Amino acid sequence: MKKKFALVLVGCIVLLGTGCGNTEKKMTCSRTMDQNGMKAELKYEVTYSKDTVKRIKSTETITSDSEVTLNAYKKSVEQIYSPYKDLEHYKYSVTVDGDKLTSIADINYEKVDTDKMIKIDSANGQLIKNGKVSLKDIKSAYESVGATCKE
Repeated sequence: MKKKFALVLVGCIVLLGTGCGNTEKKMTCSRTMDQNGMKAELKYEVTYSKDTVKRIKSTETITSDSEVTLNAYKKSVEQIYSPYKDLEHYKYSVTVDGDKLTSIADINYEKVDTDKMIKIDSANGQLIKNGKVSLKDIKSAYESVGATCKE
């Protein structure tokens, strides 16, 4: 009886030490581009559990000697994100500092209203199915534009 209790106790300690079934993982996708004196570094950090995306944080940095180019990109990115400005759990920022533009988007897919996202832009419906985004679909989308993904 004491041996069985000890084995159960050890099993519980192991489960507690390993997160007790926490299967949350991260995948990082990235791509760099260098065209016409402009360099872009794109990084997407995807948090997921099983095959369901929980959150995506994207950081896109564009470096250019041209202030006009950076400001034009800033205006363009702000126009893309502006329809999402009042959507809870969808955060974004766009800044220009010196010769760098940094765009950060952080979307919590566990909490964001995915129906509103689809209403804002029907293209979101290509990834959002039944209120969820699958890891396979997002990985495929990033790789289709030249990103390399690592789990």
